[in-house]
Amino acid sequence: MLPIMNRKTTYLRLLPVLFLGTMEVHAQNENFFEKEKPVLSYYENLDDKTYFHQRRIHGMKGELNNYSEKLHNLQKRFDQIFYGLSADHSFKTPFDVSNQPVRPSRATRFESNPTSGGSLSGAQNALSHVPRETEPVFAPGPDQLAFNVDSPGQFKKDDQVVSTFAPSSSGSGGLGGYLILTPGVAIPYKTHVGVNSRRKYDPGIAVSLASGIKNDDFRIGLGGIYKRNDFDPSSRDAGRALTQESETFAVYLDLGYEFGLVGSLDGYVGLGLGYYRSYIEDPHERTEDGFFATGAIGLAYNFSDLIALRLGYRYFHEDEVPAHLAELGLGFEF
Repeated sequence: MLPIMNRKTTYLRLLPVLFLGTMEVHAQNENFFEKEKPVLSYYENLDDKTYFHQRRIHGMKGELNNYSEKLHNLQKRFDQIFYGLSADHSFKTPFDVSNQPVRPSRATRFESNPTSGGSLSGAQNALSHVPRETEPVFAPGPDQLAFNVDSPGQFKKDDQVVSTFAPSSSGSGGLGGYLILTPGVAIPYKTHVGVNSRRKYDPGIAVSLASGIKNDDFRIGLGGIYKRNDFDPSSRDAGRALTQESETFAVYLDLGYEFGLVGSLDGYVGLGLGYYRSYIEDPHERTEDGFFATGAIGLAYNFSDLIALRLGYRYFHEDEVPAHLAELGLGFEF
């Protein structure tokens, strides 16, 4: 019995020693794995990490291009709302994303960990094989600014257009409608002299209204004019003074062309062909009608794409009271 008890006692004494030895071996194994754990965690090697970051940079460039395009569209809406003008320049993305990142080829199946050697030589050798991207991350140029609303118009720096906003003075172009209302003063220039009569007219009032379709700088539509002139005090008929008036109504086909001059100032020319009817009291009431013609030339100042102030001259042809008209009115586009 004594030998058996001695063996049990010996085993019990050895248990603490075995436990401590097991813990020491486990700690050594943990230290071993910690030393062997690579710095480039979650990547098989340095090339994989480089390729992953190149893909992230490429995706960020695409997102910046989309964001720049949204800013360009926002600028166009801002210009139309606050300036009443349009932005016609084309949009270009600031980054070139046509070159996709390429995973580098591996020279050997197994590569040494650059951090396991305890020196920087392995890391320098690994980095020397990493392909470099040829495209720049950011290349400033004239098309980089996607949002510039400091002032309407083009802004140049170093002989290059920086702003992408260039409004035109004669509107946004394309097909649209127009409405022109121009009051004026009619100055007759013809005097009718007969055997016992003399008909001369004083300056009077005139109002013209035209509406139709406008395509770019050309317009075509229908117009109408009302003109009224009183007799001059020197007018006589068989020795009696004429105190009545002459009224003329005319409708015509309106043709016109506008062209830019400087800034928001435009020039315009117009032509009208149609029919007129005049009501005359000298002293008996009578009517005249016939072929009507008119021509106009003038200037238009564009407050916006929608409204313009017009100042011009118009020739008014009819048999009884042909006249020169000085007009000041408004033009609307829609």
